[in-house]
This record gives sequence, C-alpha cells and structure tokens, in this order.
Amino acid sequence: MIFWSWQKKKVGLVLGGGVARGVAHIGVIKVLRSHKVPIDYIAATSAGSLVGAVYAAGMDISLLEEIVQRIKWNDFLRFTLFRPGFMSSAAIEDFVIKYIGDIDFKDLKLPFACVATDIRTGERVVINQGKVARAVAASATFPGVFAPETFEGKYLIDGGIASNVPVDTAREMGADYVIASDVVPEKTINVLPKEAMQVFGRALDLVLKKMQREEAARADTLVELTMEEEDIWHLDFHKARKLIAAGEVAAHRLIHKIRQDLRLKA
Repeated sequence: MIFWSWQKKKVGLVLGGGVARGVAHIGVIKVLRSHKVPIDYIAATSAGSLVGAVYAAGMDISLLEEIVQRIKWNDFLRFTLFRPGFMSSAAIEDFVIKYIGDIDFKDLKLPFACVATDIRTGERVVINQGKVARAVAASATFPGVFAPETFEGKYLIDGGIASNVPVDTAREMGADYVIASDVVPEKTINVLPKEAMQVFGRALDLVLKKMQREEAARADTLVELTMEEEDIWHLDFHKARKLIAAGEVAAHRLIHKIRQDLRLKA
C-alpha cells in the first residue's frame, strides 16, 4: 500500500524593480499577510530590494507603509563629482541604515537576497552576505543617475538590467513555490509622456518588460501591477498611497489561486 502525504512548500517572494512603483510591493505583502500566506525567502531587485530588506529585517508592514508615504525623491539625492553618475549610492545605503541599522544578512529575520548587475559582463550578481544596506545600494544603482557600486571586486549597477524579476534567484534559495510581484505595468499608458524623464522611463519599461518576460513566467504566481485610472511614473513617490492600493488590488486578484496552490486552510 502506498501512502501519500502533502509536504508544505517553501514559499519564495520575488519583488521586482520599478523605482517609485516598488512601493506597490507593500500592498502585495499586506494581502499575503492578511491571508496568512507564509513567506520563507525573499529575492529582490532594485526598488524591490529596498522594500524586501526592510521587511526581511522584521519591520511591521504597517510601519513600512507609513514610512514610504513620507519618502521624497530628495531623500536619495547626494550629488557626486568625478564619478560615472550624478548621485552617490551612499544616500540609498544611509536610507536603509536609518530604518534597520547597519546589519548583516545573517541578522535578518527572513532569508533575503538582492540582485545587481556586473557592468563589465552584464551578468546577474546575487548578494546574500555582508552588509545589507550596501547590498541594497548596489542593487538599486540606476545607471547614469547613481554611480556604480564596487562590491567584492565587481563594478555593479541596477539589478534590473540582468534580472528585474529574480524568480531564478528565489528558486536557488530553496523556494518550491514562487510568488513574483512585477511592478512594471503591462498595459498601454493612458497619456503620452510630457517630460524627458517620462519618455525615458516609458522606453525603459518597454525594454524591461521584454527582457524579464521569460524569467517572470517561471513564477508559480505572477502578480502584475496595473494602473487603471492614471499613469504613475518612476519618480512619483508622492503617489505612494495609490501605489500601495494598486498592489493590494493586484494581489487580491490572485490570492484565491495562491491559497489553493498552497492548500492553506480558511
């Protein structure tokens, strides 16, 4: 006689890049928590790394929600001279330290890894040891804006170039079931861009969406952000509340599937 038993799956949460739109990840996490979906690993890129690191450190999601509603683009401005970038990534590092301290990966409450890109080879670089704040800064160094970060002999830029929705990283960490949150909108924009940064941002979205499609499709559940009423651009930190709400809506669409897949009790 053969006995079959259900083995609890290890769940990996993937938080993709998207600058200010990374705030929407908070809405996704809120829904997962409210439905008691377990999170065993977090893999993140760029803006997702900021949210992922703070959450992995143990910060309550409601407090994180309050913090992001006070964030301004100026919080990350620290101009630098004679380096290949207008701003220093040290501002990102300081932001993380302000809220979770200058801790190591081993001090986190949840296993966490963030992804950066080696500017020499274009290869994905997974960082899961050392100082968390420095790793997040390396993952979020938007090329041309922030100066690249030197890390263990590598010259690193934003992880979105190599792996904007790092599903494979979550699998490598040990996840059997991967929930990926993608905050790069799929739908056509509602209004034509009015500023140079919006034109650049929209072009970047189109490129990222094509580059990440294959890896994102390897998630067991892909939560995709949609902005039905208005476009929210890369630097729209002042629209944090709307982004969180959009993240909640996107997660609610798939929460029944997630609960069924994981066989969670009502």
